[in-house]
Amino acid sequence: MPGKILIVEDDADYRELIGRVLEKAGYSVTSAPNGEEGLRRYAADAPDLVILDGQLPDIDGFEVCRRIRSQGPRPDTPILFCTVRSAVSPVAEGLRSGGTDYILKPFEIADLLQRVRSALASAK
Repeated sequence: MPGKILIVEDDADYRELIGRVLEKAGYSVTSAPNGEEGLRRYAADAPDLVILDGQLPDIDGFEVCRRIRSQGPRPDTPILFCTVRSAVSPVAEGLRSGGTDYILKPFEIADLLQRVRSALASAK
């Protein structure tokens, strides 16, 4: 059963693309362009999954992840990091900070959807 997904991504094109893909797949989507707004929306919406860019203009995604894990309201929420392919070290940092999985940009739509489904299934 599709769930609620929060996208925290500063690149408007990626934010829109991911949102459209997930809505077409039946998910309810909200988004935020930076870490502060992402944390506010996370607290207000209690999403089933967070898709989180590692590099954000205010608070980086790794700190956002650590705050979700330490402050809740649902610290076990799956977090899927989304980072550029050339920046492999953020993948390890994302997993160390509490991320569930990651996807590299640019990504294949089918890969994004499979990772979302897997992350949501692992949370049940």
